[in-house]
Amino acid sequence: MPRPTKDEIHYLLLKIHSLTGIVPIGAFLVIHLSINSLRTVGVLPYQLSIDVLNNLPFLLLIEIGFIYIPLLFHSLMGFYVVHIGQTNVFRYRHQRNWLYTLQRFTGAITFLFLIYHMGTTVGAKMWEGKHHFEAAPFLMGILNGEFQTLQGIVIYTIGIVSATFHFSNGLWGFCVSWGILIGKNAQRNGAIVFAAIGVGLTFLGLATVLEFYMHPIPVEATVIG
Repeated sequence: MPRPTKDEIHYLLLKIHSLTGIVPIGAFLVIHLSINSLRTVGVLPYQLSIDVLNNLPFLLLIEIGFIYIPLLFHSLMGFYVVHIGQTNVFRYRHQRNWLYTLQRFTGAITFLFLIYHMGTTVGAKMWEGKHHFEAAPFLMGILNGEFQTLQGIVIYTIGIVSATFHFSNGLWGFCVSWGILIGKNAQRNGAIVFAAIGVGLTFLGLATVLEFYMHPIPVEATVIG
């Protein structure tokens, strides 16, 4: 069996990079924003959702295998793509050219935001040893405090908008590059659908931020039995 060439390996890595942006990272983004939006329904549904997640068996292995490793690979490959690519948005002011540039820019912003977000929530939770039913009041306390500051609101607003744009625009690129959207009409209609998805996810994220800002309600750990 002949060894794959450098071009074949490069092509495969780019395909994996594209795929991981949708599954599992994109799927996780949708689930994460949807679960967090339960905070707009009430404190109890949101706390119960955190309780369920933090009591899953093998939680750390699931997070490492399905979130952290794919996210790290996707991010590193993304920076590699930016490094080898050449932006010419000021020379060719086409819409897709602007979107290509924004895709790379929002990817970098999202990466920095995730470092901040995970460091101040998941990282803090692990550092303080807040597991199982202790996780919910700890994490909600952090977010309650975060969204009472202008800095926190600005950081999360920029992070959420960057992440949802990067995902929804990336969906279009994925479907085009994988041969799912073929032809101008299909690609134009797909762009409209994915833009609507991006707007919807942005609304979920910002509505959650607003709810935390308006109603910073502390909670106690759930007691079973």
